[in-house]
Amino acid sequence: MSKVSAYTPANYDLRSLQHERRMIAVYRQQALRGAALQPLANACWRAASFEWALYSDTPTVRELWAEGARALASGFSKRSATFDPSPDQYTLCLHLALASDEHTALAPVARLAPNLRDGALREARAFRHSRTHFHLAEAYALTILSVLARRPHEARLALPAAEAALATDRSDWWEQQYPRPLEAAWYRSEHRAVCAALRLIALALADQGAPPTPFDRHAWGEELASIMDRALDSLLAFVQSSPDHHPKLYVWLPGVALCNLAARAGLPLEWLAARGELPSYQRLPLPLLALGEQR
Repeated sequence: MSKVSAYTPANYDLRSLQHERRMIAVYRQQALRGAALQPLANACWRAASFEWALYSDTPTVRELWAEGARALASGFSKRSATFDPSPDQYTLCLHLALASDEHTALAPVARLAPNLRDGALREARAFRHSRTHFHLAEAYALTILSVLARRPHEARLALPAAEAALATDRSDWWEQQYPRPLEAAWYRSEHRAVCAALRLIALALADQGAPPTPFDRHAWGEELASIMDRALDSLLAFVQSSPDHHPKLYVWLPGVALCNLAARAGLPLEWLAARGELPSYQRLPLPLLALGEQR
């Protein structure tokens, strides 16, 4: 093999996938003892990204996401000493469960929503000084509960939590976490996009005490499209400008999860088909969306 071919992106992805698969096997054994649940979930997330880049294998990607969701759900239910029940891991669990339609992880974790900030996440060591992440976790869980139970009440509770997640977001916190300005700007942009999308979905659900009018549905869909456009444009600018490699961003997991949640909530997503060929939307692949498949 020539030196040139040894360093192609495909070879990097293949070597990385093989490494992640080996680590998943190790973490699976440790997970049987209640350990390494967070490393297992993150290895599944990374492996799924490499699987998609190499093979575009939708079932395999979804199964890896589902395994990651189950691992984190187990951590939140068993609360072992090695598991940090932080709001970022809670949100990641919901992302993975929604993206893979892993109902066995989604429903139990979302049911932790009541008193979330003072209950399931109160022992978190990470993100303790960022209230915005706790508000986001609460908004996410309540919105999911509203969808699963077909009750607008939880959505109305989710609205102030989503608004608080936006109101308590501070740029200096992101700058402290990510010393590189481009990275800090992207992750803050991602956070705000997730908060805005959840607020919109919750607003739509809260308004469904009576059947929404076609105009309402169209407006909700257009607003969600606008949120996704801005987020994916920001993501594309980040990955093109950053000198580092970001394999987890081969697919924008929160975007897949939120589109699936929006579909469950009844928001129109016809706009996705028209954007499928845009460069920014290559990170929101249509085959990975479970539109119309949810239970």
